[in-house]
Amino acid sequence: MKEKRDKLIETLKLWLEKNDIMGETHFYTIEEWLEREEEYHNESEFVITTEGGLFYILNFGDQKQHLEFEDIVLSFGFFYELGNAWNIGFYYDENLEIIDGSKESLKTYSDKLQDIRWQDKRNLVKSNAGYRCQDCGASTNLEVHHCYYQYGREPWEYPLDSLRCLCRNCHQKRGKLETVLRAKFADLRFDELEIFKKLISKSILVYKRVAFFEFLNSIGNIDGDMDEKYDKMKTIKRFG
Repeated sequence: MKEKRDKLIETLKLWLEKNDIMGETHFYTIEEWLEREEEYHNESEFVITTEGGLFYILNFGDQKQHLEFEDIVLSFGFFYELGNAWNIGFYYDENLEIIDGSKESLKTYSDKLQDIRWQDKRNLVKSNAGYRCQDCGASTNLEVHHCYYQYGREPWEYPLDSLRCLCRNCHQKRGKLETVLRAKFADLRFDELEIFKKLISKSILVYKRVAFFEFLNSIGNIDGDMDEKYDKMKTIKRFG
């Protein structure tokens, strides 16, 4: 259970950071939480406190991200409870792990892709995409792509927003392109990677997506339309 708990914590932190909602969110081991002498969650495995984006998602809002959060927790055999609106306790339930008598005895990756937990998640990803390729719009030969892998993770132990419904052709092309990107990142220092991270998250938040990528695509073009694309991007911000 400890290994599952640690994987869940790592996955939640990555999901929060990827969605830029890590602010004002803190993770507590059960030992740290008991020292606070709070009213709730004293028998949990760990606790999160939040007054930022996660607080809003769980108490007021974004249903899509709320369901993504719940899916992550269930994927590792846990469930959660809100104590106060700002604290969340996480509890392990082995019954959530055992499905049709199968657990971790499946050996090969191909076998694991037949597990009902992956089958259910794969079908959910396709349904959320409207049974269309999310890159080209095709409706045939649909597969589900893991946009990244982490050592020791089962296929179903990934957030929904890290999975993408793709046709077979786009699946093959995207996998190759993501490998090339990782290879290019090998030439960058850590601080340069941090800048790329900010570029992606902050720019897409501030500017319209199409205009932002048109500007990036214009960088270095010999026709010299970069200034024009930049001015266009600046004038159609998401928020005035």
